[in-house]
Amino acid sequence: MPEVSDKGASTSPDLGKAAASGVAWTLVLNIGSRVVTLLSQLVLAKLLAPAEFGILGLAYTITFFFSGLTSFGIEDVFQQRHTRMRYWATQAFALSLGAATLGALAMAVYAPIGAKFYHDDKVALLVWIVAISLPITALSTVPQANLKTMLRFKFLAVYGSAEMVATQLLMIVFALCGLGAVSFVLPLPILAIVRAVVMWRTAPMALRPFRVSKGARRMLRRGASVFGLTMVYVCISQGDFITLGLLATPAVVGTYYFAYRIVSQPVLMLASNFTGVLRPALVTLNFEPARQRDIAFKMAQFLGLVTVPVCVMQAAVAEPGLQLVLGARWMESVPLIQILSIGLPLDAASWAAGCLLEARGGFSRLLGYRCVSAPFFFIFVGLGAIMGSAVGVAIGVTLYHILNSIYLTLIVFLREGIGVRRILACFYVPVVLAGTTIGAAYALSQAPIFSGRLILQIAVVVVFGGSGYLLAVRHWAPQIYGDVRDRLLRMLPIERLVSRGLSFGRART
Repeated sequence: MPEVSDKGASTSPDLGKAAASGVAWTLVLNIGSRVVTLLSQLVLAKLLAPAEFGILGLAYTITFFFSGLTSFGIEDVFQQRHTRMRYWATQAFALSLGAATLGALAMAVYAPIGAKFYHDDKVALLVWIVAISLPITALSTVPQANLKTMLRFKFLAVYGSAEMVATQLLMIVFALCGLGAVSFVLPLPILAIVRAVVMWRTAPMALRPFRVSKGARRMLRRGASVFGLTMVYVCISQGDFITLGLLATPAVVGTYYFAYRIVSQPVLMLASNFTGVLRPALVTLNFEPARQRDIAFKMAQFLGLVTVPVCVMQAAVAEPGLQLVLGARWMESVPLIQILSIGLPLDAASWAAGCLLEARGGFSRLLGYRCVSAPFFFIFVGLGAIMGSAVGVAIGVTLYHILNSIYLTLIVFLREGIGVRRILACFYVPVVLAGTTIGAAYALSQAPIFSGRLILQIAVVVVFGGSGYLLAVRHWAPQIYGDVRDRLLRMLPIERLVSRGLSFGRART
């Protein structure tokens, strides 16, 4: 039987195990997904021109904005009602589907206007395809939230990785068929249908006739802050592309978009998936604030230690890697990858701080913090664009993410009683360790003996830099290193294989 707190909230003793298992599965599967995605981007870069990447980036500035207008935080508010979700399912389903449908219609109407704004008619076609996928995606809101509340993290991680791989493969197939920039978005409505079917079959919930009741109005009201957060996120995530779209050619936008897409993969695939596990786990601990805080802070430490070395290694192998795979075609993106790799990974640690506030329903507080820092993004990006086009914009984006990540993480965890030095360690420890170990490996790869040997240069950075970083983390962060190692070992049937081997040996004897 679950233990019951003095406020009547039940706390399952298996919560920590389920959350840890979800994180471990997410880590393992994301390594594979990360490799597939990176290879897919390189293949697409081989098949498509920079201008086609630029068309996609410009189209996304439109689709992200209208998608944000339809996001009233329905899933977040619905998920917080984990003990009474069956009473809110109908309202959540109707509101999410209705908002998505209205957003799709508005997106479709604005598509040709946005295309004229960017002086490229191809943008409209991409926007229309994304508009079709919007209401189909909303069909999965209710069962997906139900799965998170049921702590079905392993299933969500496996399905998410499978969907990611399918998306990349379909993009490549469509590109080979000569569909150009359309290849990026055509898989979206197809896989949205598959997701809806799978989610409803896996976690069905009974829907009753919808009435505009107090519950629906309350859900919209409590989702207002989430809507504000979404709009701030949309403005920040698309502000650099919009700025370049107004000042530069589609080819320049495409080069920047390609670099940003490469660098952001560790953050999006690691931080977003881990926080997807963390948020519902923290919601169930609303009556244990100390435990909530400790879990969120440990995740902030973990995300910093994982994402920073991946991005630093990415920066170190960018030049030989792109030259090996793509030749001189995309070499202009190398400095952009290296600059963005400094700031974007630090953003991962602040995601855990945001999760803690969201789990407690502190959406308005989080919105206030975001509104304070958001103007600096446009100041940095604007100054960067004036100073040096794509490189200047990359510098502006990097400065914003460094300062904003430290600011948000400090302001959240200081209120929780955690010291400044421990909080800042989430940032400077992985930066120092990765910069020292991977930097030394990069310097070694530049030795005359490796000159012109691109594969050897990459291997030196990956092998020596990666192993050196792991040894450094084992020394400087032994607790987190041990936790991650133990969870990964528990996922592998090592003990069973050993026992079976011993049994087999005895039988033969």
